[in-house]
Amino acid sequence: MVPIAHGAAVNAALATLEGAYSPPFGAPYFALMDSGKDTVVFMQNAEPISLYCSDETDGESLAPCWQTLEPLFRYKPDSGDVEPILATSCEPNADLTEWTCALREGVKFHDGSPFGSEDVIASWGAGIDASNPNHTGNTGAFEYYSYLWDGLMNLDE
Repeated sequence: MVPIAHGAAVNAALATLEGAYSPPFGAPYFALMDSGKDTVVFMQNAEPISLYCSDETDGESLAPCWQTLEPLFRYKPDSGDVEPILATSCEPNADLTEWTCALREGVKFHDGSPFGSEDVIASWGAGIDASNPNHTGNTGAFEYYSYLWDGLMNLDE
């Protein structure tokens, strides 16, 4: 295979910004950066297209999503190892068709309401189920759900 094109991120930061990095996959995680001030100045290729994070694929939109949303698990920026965030563990059934995840206790949303399994189900339902009333997004394509999980549910309804 001979690559004919390569998409790259264009990020810039002052040399004095501690913890600055530009990961090969995903977006920079600002919580790990320290400017020594109350403000971090950051530049990227373009403005985000939208903030309906489940229905975007461009890095410019995913960068702010990475700052505001927490996944069940994520890759550690410094090592690439998987670390639990909202889940503490996930265990599969014998034929690997179902997974049961234990959620971290005491997590609250910004308004103080508790985080629970119904929130995880609602988030996945909005993304993967085309008949879900919250499956609106920006374009409605939900491309990551389509190709990572072999299509969308109820696409013809």
